[in-house]
Amino acid sequence: MNEIKSRFKDNDIEVKRKDGIILLRELAAEVKNFMDFKRNAVMRLMDSAEQAALSELEGQSSSEAGALGGQQHYDARRINEYNADGKLADGARHMDIRFMRRFERLPVNLSLSSILVPHGVDLDETDVKSALQWSAHLDPLFQNNLERDPALSWQYFGSSSGFLRRFPGTAWPPEGSKGSKLIHDFRTHNWFVQAASSPKDIMILLDASSSMSERSFDLAMATAFNILDTLGEDDYVNLITFSDVVKTPVPCFKDRMVRATSDNVQEIKSAVKAVKLQDTANFTAGLEYAFSLLHKYNQSGAGSQCNQAIMLITESTSESHKDIIKQYNWPHMPVRIFTYLIGSDSGSRSNLHEMACSNKGFFVQINDFEEARRKVIDYALVMARPMIMYQADHPVHWSPVFVAGKSGGLGRDSEYQRRLVTTVSTPVFDRRNHSVRVANLLGVVGTDVPIEEIRKMIPQHKLGPNGYSFIVDNNGRVLYHPDLRPLSDANRYIDQLRPKYASVDITELELPETEVGNDHEVVDMNKNLLNEMRSDMIRPKEGETEFTVLNHYDESKRVSTRTHRYFYGPIEDTPFTLAIVLPEKYGSHELVSQQEIRHSRNNVTEYFKGDNWRVHPDWVYCEYNSVSDLEKERESSGEYNSRDQEPSFGSPEEQVLHFLARAGRPGWKWMSVRPKSPQPHHNLHGTASSASHFGSQHLNVQGSRKAEPYYCDRTLIQSLVRDAMVTDGLDRNTTGPSNGKEDKQQGYQKFVVATSFVATRSGLLRWIDHIKRPEDTPEPHFSEDNVRAMDTSWYKRAVDQHSVEPDSFVYSVPFGSGYAIKSNATLVTASHAIFVEHRGHKAPAGVVGLQFQHDSLAKHFINITSACTGQTGCKRTCASDNLDCYVLDNSGFVIISEEMEHTGKFFGQIDGTIMDSLVQDRIYKRVTVNDYQGVCSDSDNPYTAAGGMLKPHRIGSWFFQHLVALSATWLSFMPASLRAWPQDDYETYDNGDVVFVENNYSEEYEETFEHDYNMQVDQELDEFFTTADVEYTTPPPKQHKPHSGPRFTPDPQNARRCDLRTDLYMLQPERLNQGGQNNPLKGKLTNCHVSGCERPFSVQKIPHSNLILLVVDTLCPCGSKQLDIEPMEESGIVGACSTRRQSQEEESRRRPKKCINYHPEEIEIQQCGRGSTLLRMSASVIAAHLLMVTVTFVLANA
Repeated sequence: MNEIKSRFKDNDIEVKRKDGIILLRELAAEVKNFMDFKRNAVMRLMDSAEQAALSELEGQSSSEAGALGGQQHYDARRINEYNADGKLADGARHMDIRFMRRFERLPVNLSLSSILVPHGVDLDETDVKSALQWSAHLDPLFQNNLERDPALSWQYFGSSSGFLRRFPGTAWPPEGSKGSKLIHDFRTHNWFVQAASSPKDIMILLDASSSMSERSFDLAMATAFNILDTLGEDDYVNLITFSDVVKTPVPCFKDRMVRATSDNVQEIKSAVKAVKLQDTANFTAGLEYAFSLLHKYNQSGAGSQCNQAIMLITESTSESHKDIIKQYNWPHMPVRIFTYLIGSDSGSRSNLHEMACSNKGFFVQINDFEEARRKVIDYALVMARPMIMYQADHPVHWSPVFVAGKSGGLGRDSEYQRRLVTTVSTPVFDRRNHSVRVANLLGVVGTDVPIEEIRKMIPQHKLGPNGYSFIVDNNGRVLYHPDLRPLSDANRYIDQLRPKYASVDITELELPETEVGNDHEVVDMNKNLLNEMRSDMIRPKEGETEFTVLNHYDESKRVSTRTHRYFYGPIEDTPFTLAIVLPEKYGSHELVSQQEIRHSRNNVTEYFKGDNWRVHPDWVYCEYNSVSDLEKERESSGEYNSRDQEPSFGSPEEQVLHFLARAGRPGWKWMSVRPKSPQPHHNLHGTASSASHFGSQHLNVQGSRKAEPYYCDRTLIQSLVRDAMVTDGLDRNTTGPSNGKEDKQQGYQKFVVATSFVATRSGLLRWIDHIKRPEDTPEPHFSEDNVRAMDTSWYKRAVDQHSVEPDSFVYSVPFGSGYAIKSNATLVTASHAIFVEHRGHKAPAGVVGLQFQHDSLAKHFINITSACTGQTGCKRTCASDNLDCYVLDNSGFVIISEEMEHTGKFFGQIDGTIMDSLVQDRIYKRVTVNDYQGVCSDSDNPYTAAGGMLKPHRIGSWFFQHLVALSATWLSFMPASLRAWPQDDYETYDNGDVVFVENNYSEEYEETFEHDYNMQVDQELDEFFTTADVEYTTPPPKQHKPHSGPRFTPDPQNARRCDLRTDLYMLQPERLNQGGQNNPLKGKLTNCHVSGCERPFSVQKIPHSNLILLVVDTLCPCGSKQLDIEPMEESGIVGACSTRRQSQEEESRRRPKKCINYHPEEIEIQQCGRGSTLLRMSASVIAAHLLMVTVTFVLANA
């Protein structure tokens, strides 16, 4: 430890002050530059897509069209499908592919795109074939974009006709996926819908009258839920049900529009599942309520201040409600009306069609669950019309973050990690001149942006230990944050390409200290400073602030307080704001100590010999800008490249050594400035030259990220070399007096040291194994768990401990490790932070530490505490029967106890009475920590406390379902008197179990769709609907009672977000260090037993550590309660109606810059509806219908 300090001081060093605002501006500019590349790539795709469609669909001769029509696309479902004999299967296509880390470690082709298809999309349909044909011209531009910016991830064009063209090309489903060959319909995803339409206020009117059959209501509910799923953070929504009266299923949403956050959407869904059908439908009341609420929000400046719409979902209506619509919505029609007819009532069809067509909306007929999902997107295409008609603005949309495929990192564990991703997208317009007025959205283009790539722009070494950064959007939601923990998506992205978006506010991640004694002013100040920072970041505004927050470690089992300095400012031309956070006590200074590689007298790779060192796998030391650059370097050096595998490095260490070797050669240049993005994209539209057509001529490298072959962080890699020099050879004990070496060796033997290690500011980790590890041990090596040293608990805590007691070590043992003691497997980790001082300022340089066997420490402790020392004798020792002795750490966990199974347990679980006394005596402080990203089981719907309606289940055969479907259609052709027969008789079995009758189900459809949809809807309904007696009012959410006992992480399919609360403990060392002396502090428990006996205890701080010695008298049999640190769900109202979530609704947000919701000529567009026809049925169903019609005709004329 001292040797490392002296070695640093022997070299040129400087402890330099950081200017937070200047550092912020520098990093924000780097992130902006990075995001500009992504946005420009998307805008180039949009330009070329519009030009390709215009030329292909309008300018080509029939012969050219026919020739190009012969070109085949690559259907991802049929790529590289081979028969058992090794021959390509009929209809399959061969594609040359190789595995690429950047693309989720999948095998891809970097020259071709592939076509992915959702359920219900037929690639042989005319509009689909046309879009496939012209969008094939995007492949050269996809490829050129990747050449310009090798950091690009997946690029894609999502066609409004239903297919997804994704680059680079790859087969679907991916190898190892359990998904089907069909993907989830991307047209309902945030990146598509939000790019296609401006922000909106949506009122969903759901018919809950008794005229709705149970099956129809389930279809109506599914339609409403699918509409809800298309909404985003910039939208506002509410759902009301109407029968004879209007009801708001979520009580606290009454008379309000709420943001369409994932939490609010889930709340509405849960509440709707508890709705009971009753009485007759009062359409007038429902429409009046919806119009009034939308008008209120429009006039008050609340809501989205853009599009407004009513979504009416019903099975039947006897009129088109002209009077009420005329009163509220004519002549200007500020509110669009979209109508959804459940079933095929012909009278209702004409009424609902008229309502939609006369109010700039769209009519849709829903006959089955697949249509309920596929047709809801029509509303977004209609709302896009004004934007398309102006043909001027292409809004750029950044999606919320979601969990995507495998990480592309070089780390040894990256293959098992999922990466976080956001998507940047923009709409593609149809620019043709049509004979009739239309406004068609051709689709949306986009590219995924991995968060791990954004974080590379903000090097951790510039922030230092316990420093971090985060980005928030215009709604205050985080794009990334070190404590962001997205809810599991149950592999739905990997299996269905379906993102599950995360929505977490910054105020749910930064936790201000709220328990500062009785100083309420400080508590309020911390909260207010956080809220003020959030408001500034949303505006966005540059600024800085400082307040104290809670930091939790080790899966929220430990807590500490730290004062942070926050610096924040906008990332220009994006909806984002960047913040960097520096610890107040030591984050303002950094150690500057570098080794100039080119002028070094020695080959610097000599300092990296052996295999006992690692570098941080997520940090960028040096990297090639593209695969081709690495290939060229390897070819020039004579290395072999496999064409099936991406040329890559086997580890981050191999990559570092490669560049260090290059740096020692003549002609080396530092490429320490990342390429700058080109000028902002300008849309040329009709004036685009042929040179820009399809992007085929965009092959210049001006302003591309590949202008240089590699990038090196010069400061970081030269600091790494200096750290390697400073820490090199420490295991050889080349310096120091001999008696020092002997003492050190004796210490290693006494405590059976397994590993000693040092981790530095540059991400370097070195270690020495002092005990040979068994080859068959299942335990991972120290380096495997600690390669990200600066991110570990022992590193962070050691640096914080330095400001408490500079010479101290931080000791810890694995939680609950007491039962492993007998196998000698438990290791104690001791770590100490090294600070280097220069000209009166100190900065952290690294952390040194040891791992040694716990039983050796325990034996040493027992030997010392069992013997009397000093001149005077002692009556009792820790060996006495009536004394219990413990060593506790600064979080209250047992390091040593006479009972070995106590090791690693929280002391409050052993003796909560004494722990309570330690809190009362201010030796420990109890700190309440709230976790707003908790995960709880969704099996308990708070809206179904009194039971729900009967849930029909599918026990009918395929034949019975189709028999009922055919009979219903047959009846539709009958005379009115026959048609009036009650059809309910066909929908029940003798036992009264209702059967869902779903039209147009083929056997193939059930196999491919049943699992996907039922997983989402039917299981959820089974969870929430019970067969209890029916209550015909929507109950308010029930009060939640805290669960007792250990919590279990629920299955991802049934998980929900919840607020958890736990009490953690912090040692108050100043209480035990009065006057600079570690004197024992004595206390006693009184009145804890009927005999009146007392139970004394004594506490003393152990010098140079984070530990205390606790001695407890056991003679008095006081009752011992247990304290728990398991997180528990907050009691009271859960979900969106809780006080905290309600206050969140009032928090500020920044609306998107542009709202395009009106064009004076939109009223000329006549296309405003579609329904289901017999033409969509299978041939067998149509034939059966014709047969029944013939029979009916014969019978009628007999």
